[in-house]
Amino acid sequence: MQFRSIHWCLTCVDFDPKSIQLLILPGLGGDHRMAHSQLSLPYECITPDYIAFEKNESLVDYSYRFFAHILNVHTVDLNRPFFIVGYSLGSAVGMELAKYLSVKGLILIGGPMQAREIKLIPRLFGEYVCWWLPLWVYRAAEVFVAPVMRIVSGISEREIRLAGVMYHELARGLFREAYRALVEWPGCPVHVPYVRIHGQYDQIIQCPKPGEHVVIIPKTKHLVGQARPEPVNSAIQSFIKHVMTGNHEKAELSLEDES
Repeated sequence: MQFRSIHWCLTCVDFDPKSIQLLILPGLGGDHRMAHSQLSLPYECITPDYIAFEKNESLVDYSYRFFAHILNVHTVDLNRPFFIVGYSLGSAVGMELAKYLSVKGLILIGGPMQAREIKLIPRLFGEYVCWWLPLWVYRAAEVFVAPVMRIVSGISEREIRLAGVMYHELARGLFREAYRALVEWPGCPVHVPYVRIHGQYDQIIQCPKPGEHVVIIPKTKHLVGQARPEPVNSAIQSFIKHVMTGNHEKAELSLEDES
């Protein structure tokens, strides 16, 4: 069975999608190009690249510096409706940025809400292995990116090639320090509306239980935004519509069979 769309049932109230700013944060190993499937959405998309981590910097401290960088480099109108979309690592950074930015909502795509939601093996690698590996190991690992992703990711060859290019062009040391910071991150409270969009078979982050704030994309792994951009974009639009209409009643998820 395939699913055509995932949406909230809500009362329609008119709003101008072009008035909305969408800050889209990439996942670990990615850059602004990771958001290419969301650029078709009817919002103004802001797609920053990450700045370099300082050695042993916490995700909390990094996010504060990154917040200042975004305001200095990108055009952000804080008087307009503002949403943050985060892929994986970007979900954690987005939650931290929501402390400083007046956001209407958070859209967390395949991301944890605290480090304990990272599955055991990738979490142990981040806690005990990644931080002491020399940087040349991460550079040498480039040759394994595409073959490994063909086996485990469930994304297209085009997306696999893009992932290899993004990893190659990543700032020196960013992957190692960001990975370490993420597995040490305790999480933070969320005081705005949010939705978690998650692949059913995510092999990196524990798949959250179905609920009011959760959209699960069936038969999809960690890179849900790359594997299934259509239902992900549908969920993004439905969530934004839900928030912008001011309908704060419990959202009702429905799945429509494509057949």
